[in-house]
Amino acid sequence: MVIPRTADRPVATGAAALGQPAKVALVAAAASVPPITLLHLNATGAVEPASWTISDYVVTLPYGVPLFAMTTGALAVGAIVLARGLSQLANTRTMRVLLGLWAAALLLAAIFPTNLRGTPQDFSSNVHLIAGAVVFAALPAVGVLVARRQRGLTGQSGATISLTVISWSSAVLSAALILNRLPGVIGLDELMLPPGLLQRAAGAAEILLLATIAVTILRTQHRAR
Repeated sequence: MVIPRTADRPVATGAAALGQPAKVALVAAAASVPPITLLHLNATGAVEPASWTISDYVVTLPYGVPLFAMTTGALAVGAIVLARGLSQLANTRTMRVLLGLWAAALLLAAIFPTNLRGTPQDFSSNVHLIAGAVVFAALPAVGVLVARRQRGLTGQSGATISLTVISWSSAVLSAALILNRLPGVIGLDELMLPPGLLQRAAGAAEILLLATIAVTILRTQHRAR
């Protein structure tokens, strides 16, 4: 009786299972850039990128809400598809939960916009604030976990090193953004960091991070074959 060879199938099967979802996530990250770029190119009048957040732009500028929804929707699709791909593999529950939270928070941030500057906060703006915190907290953790998993499959590589560096850089920017905003939430003066510039840096890092996660998975797929 011939016994089939299966010793090397888990790695190859895992890589193959994530190949197509990773491509979708990469395309989604790229597709998220034009709408948010167009939002900023349309900025006129009194808007100030250093102190005005992206959320302020969204509710102030023409077509801000649909443009923001296009960006968050693209990123959410990429996250959901990647989470579905991970569901075929063992020991990926934490990554899938975090990706699901990230996607849900992106959609909530688009559905519930912030309040106009100078007006009282309301239910929508509070939901937007909480969703934004989840958006900036969840993906860096996913990046760290994916880098660890991919190192376990193929060893240390340039891709896993890049993913680790970008994940932690994103985490630092996200932590600075959240800590900068936290005093204002509880009625104290906010910290001195410019919230608009800080949020844009953290947001750009998240888009780059999703793309890097996808590229790392694809490179690991090729090495596993």
